[in-house]
Amino acid sequence: MDGKLAQDEQDEAEKGGKPPRRRSRRRTAGLWALRGVFLLVFLAVLSGVMVFGHRIHAPEWLRDRVETRLENALGGLQIRFGDVSFIINQEWRPRLRLSDVSISDAEGRQIAQVSSMQASLAMRPLLRGHVRPKRITLNGAQIALTRAEDGSLSLTVGSGSAPVQNAPTLAELIEQSDQVFLSPVLSSLTSVELDAITLDYRDLRLGRSWVLDGGHILATRSEGALRLATGFSVLAGRDYVSMIEANYTSTLGSPEAQFGISITDLPATDVAAQSPALAWLQVLDTPISGALRGSIDGVGALGPVFATLNLGAGAVQPNPETRPVPFDSARTYFTYDPAQQVLDFNEVSVVSGWGSVQGEGKAYLKGVEAGTLESMAVQFRLNGIRVNPADLFVDALEVKQADLDFQVRLNPFRLQLGQVVVEDGEDLLRASGKLVGLPEGWSVDLNARLGHMASDKLLQYWPPRLAPKPRKWVTENLYEGNLSDMDFVLRLRPGDSKPELYLDFDFDDALVRFAKTLPPIQGGRGQATLIGRRFTVTARKGVVIADDGGAVDASGTSFIIPDTDIKKNTPGIVRVQASGSVTSALSLLDRAPLQLLTKANLPVDLASGSVRLGGTLSLPLIKGLKFEDTQFHFLGELIDLDTEKLVPGFRISAAKLRLSGDQTQVAIDGDGLFGEVPIQATWRQPIGGKTAQRSTLSGQIELSPRLMDELKAGLPSGMLTGQGVAEISLGIGGGEPTKLTATSDLVGVGMAIPELGWQKSAATAGTLATEATLGDQLRVDSLRIDAAGLRAVASISIANGALDRVQFSSFELGDWLAVPAELIGRGAAAPDIRVLGGVLNLGKATFGSSSGGGASSGRGPNLDVALDRLQVTEEVALTGLKGNFETTGGLKGGFSAQVNGGAPVQGQVVPSGSRSAVSLQSVDAGAVLRSAGLLTQARGGKLQLRLNPVAGPGNYDLTLKITDTRIQDAPAMAALLNAISLVGLLTEMAGQGIYFSSIDSEMRITPTEVKILSGSAVGPSMGLSFDGTVDTERKFLNLRGAISPIYMVNAIGSVLTKKGEGVFAFNYTLVGPISAPQVSVNPLSGLAPLFLRNLLREPAPTVSDGPNATPVAPEGPSPSVGSRGEDR
Repeated sequence: MDGKLAQDEQDEAEKGGKPPRRRSRRRTAGLWALRGVFLLVFLAVLSGVMVFGHRIHAPEWLRDRVETRLENALGGLQIRFGDVSFIINQEWRPRLRLSDVSISDAEGRQIAQVSSMQASLAMRPLLRGHVRPKRITLNGAQIALTRAEDGSLSLTVGSGSAPVQNAPTLAELIEQSDQVFLSPVLSSLTSVELDAITLDYRDLRLGRSWVLDGGHILATRSEGALRLATGFSVLAGRDYVSMIEANYTSTLGSPEAQFGISITDLPATDVAAQSPALAWLQVLDTPISGALRGSIDGVGALGPVFATLNLGAGAVQPNPETRPVPFDSARTYFTYDPAQQVLDFNEVSVVSGWGSVQGEGKAYLKGVEAGTLESMAVQFRLNGIRVNPADLFVDALEVKQADLDFQVRLNPFRLQLGQVVVEDGEDLLRASGKLVGLPEGWSVDLNARLGHMASDKLLQYWPPRLAPKPRKWVTENLYEGNLSDMDFVLRLRPGDSKPELYLDFDFDDALVRFAKTLPPIQGGRGQATLIGRRFTVTARKGVVIADDGGAVDASGTSFIIPDTDIKKNTPGIVRVQASGSVTSALSLLDRAPLQLLTKANLPVDLASGSVRLGGTLSLPLIKGLKFEDTQFHFLGELIDLDTEKLVPGFRISAAKLRLSGDQTQVAIDGDGLFGEVPIQATWRQPIGGKTAQRSTLSGQIELSPRLMDELKAGLPSGMLTGQGVAEISLGIGGGEPTKLTATSDLVGVGMAIPELGWQKSAATAGTLATEATLGDQLRVDSLRIDAAGLRAVASISIANGALDRVQFSSFELGDWLAVPAELIGRGAAAPDIRVLGGVLNLGKATFGSSSGGGASSGRGPNLDVALDRLQVTEEVALTGLKGNFETTGGLKGGFSAQVNGGAPVQGQVVPSGSRSAVSLQSVDAGAVLRSAGLLTQARGGKLQLRLNPVAGPGNYDLTLKITDTRIQDAPAMAALLNAISLVGLLTEMAGQGIYFSSIDSEMRITPTEVKILSGSAVGPSMGLSFDGTVDTERKFLNLRGAISPIYMVNAIGSVLTKKGEGVFAFNYTLVGPISAPQVSVNPLSGLAPLFLRNLLREPAPTVSDGPNATPVAPEGPSPSVGSRGEDR
């Protein structure tokens, strides 16, 4: 029977058409051994028993014989099994069952193991004497499928078994099973079913393994076609169950096939691992459900694969360190063309808490033919875009369309974004960059560019959490207008707490507000830039419309946030570039909180002209900004400045001035004109405080007659000449009148008061200090002058543009005048003078002449004097002097006074050359002589005295005439009378006094001595002549003369002698200290003739100039005897 079976099988093989493919000897032997198993088993059972509907267990001897026959049929393979049984069912179809089946090769290595194997036999072959299985069922098989590193597959049945099949691809592995159905012994086989299968799949290339449990495989043959259907549960270690089902239909004997795979909740990484064409799914952490269908062509090549994948909630996360990008669900339909290595995505849709998007496109794969996906180049068109990732935006972005072009590489994950083009209405956004999943985390490089966009729309694309400070500034301060040429760069590296950002865009026709306290720039054109943490907005063009004064050109102004990461009191910087009218600039400076002009009580239209400035304003970006929170400084220039309001009543102008300022003050400095007077000055306006702040104008101004004219000082012509420099300081504004302080060294300035004979040359220095109040009428509150011997302290008031009054609290001139005084204005004429006290030394006085005296120049000033002391000589002074004088043609007028505080006198002052002559009168000559300290023993009489100035200061010729006076108890005279034994005269002098009807004298008074040129005292009792000198410094007398007793009788011959001498007279001398002079008398001189008497004494002093000049005797004969002695 065994030979018959073998022969039948050989015959059927010869009739079977094409011979089977050549296989390896081992594989061929194994397959035919398996086929023979069924035949031998069925022959043994049929020959042993035939019991209908009952399971018949083969006896031991029969089981051993079946085992032996099976091993022989298996070509050297060893088979072991447990129980052998068979049953005939109602259809009279016998079934064979083997349990615990194990097959090993000749070396004893197990190559297959199943728990049980059943086979039902085909009836028709059985009736013809052939045993052919109809259906085979295997239970409890453990199958191991291994993919080697070269991609080839090996199949193992049973734990610890050697591979049953090996093939380069899965399609070829399945194709090998065709030979089972094509073998003659299995020609009637219609199905093979495997239940309770556990499939252990290992991929050595990836170093991964999967366990598929509860599997079911059904292979059916129908009309030359083989169909496989499988189903497994995948033990993926997740909290959800994964399922996989597959079907495979092929034509027996041909590699052509169609297949389909259905998966349910299979992890994306598991799906990605099954094919290089799906490797891109490995970056997803999500369960996938879906289906794939495809085909294998006649040469065993894979045809197009059509896939539908539905992704559950998950995230994009290439590695555990990268932050997941979540999504709720996703769906895709695509076709894979293995020949072109192209994935054609008919639809891709993603829904997540970040938004939703749909799209389509293609992916071009590289490296799949080598078994590894090297890269994929993707082109996508997205639509229906509505995204708000991580609630970055206030509202979700809705975009009409976006085109993407990118390349993906795996291990590590790298997405190179070649280009993104986003269409949003008329706006077109282009972007590029890369996304890398490094072991440390995400690395992101993104570059984007937008052609143009409305400013309000930009904020829709700008996430509030991305550079929030710049975004807030743009929201609040950049509005209206259009944006263009927008560039955005983002760099994020693993470990970075924040990305590095770069943003720039141009704006045009925009409103830009650089400071909340200032009006916005209108028509702004410029650029905004964010580099890292530094944000800058620059207006290359634009104007600010001030509240007053019109437009200010703000081109070049910029705003900067140096560090956008600072959260509290974020600093902001405004760099200002501005030009416009002075009024407009001042109007901006007068806005709160600065209020520069308001606090200074000055108008914003303070001046005309134009201004250009640049500066920096630093301010924190906080609400309720106060002035104290800001810091700023600026520099600039003023052009063609002109103002009559800065210093009320005066015009200040300049061609160009420098401008500077900070949070403490605003300053303007340079050269200009005060009216028509050159000035170099600095104007400073303090800033801050809650009360009015006065500004100051300080510098140098030309001190000249034209300044006096500009100030309307009302000085007489010629009083100030030349040109010097004065240091000035003006306090302006603050609700108070303008105050002027000025000082000068008076170099270059000539000054003169002709009436006082005083002048200062321009070459000499001096001191001038003044404080004045400027306004409609100038008022000099304090004037101090110290120059060329003049020292004065005064105040000046002006009325109607002319001098009103000068009040000198002190007026000192040289060493001869020290008085308080007043000057009372007389329009253009020299002012009248009032002397209110003080001292005047007449001997040192330098009174000059008035400039006028004629009709053409008008009268000179009046001099109203109330002197405390008028020093006439070193010893004689007039005190309590009161007088009123005119100065036209010189000083003249009358006065009253006391001599040295004693005897009252009246006098007159008249011009005498460049000086003044003084005459005095008194009705009590004795009192005057006593007060003057000249003759304390004189009593009564009348006095007339005249002082005529002569050359040299303090030099006067004095003419004295006293009438009707008496001399009492004069020690020197008593000594003189005693010397000539005139006892009667002594007695008379001791009584009522010696009476003199006339005392006359001519003297020359100098600061150091008195020269008595001639003198006489004449009375009934005696006559006296005297001349000589008095040293006023040493208080020393050197007098001489002649005394004539009984002058009434003796005077008969006086025509031949000096006045006061008779025919008989005695020569005397009076020498020594004034307080105790020594008297000497020559008795013999009384007997000497006149000519001898004159020879016996020294000649009288003489002077050559002045009214008392001594006549010079003419050359020729000597004078006759009858000539007067004084003419000698």
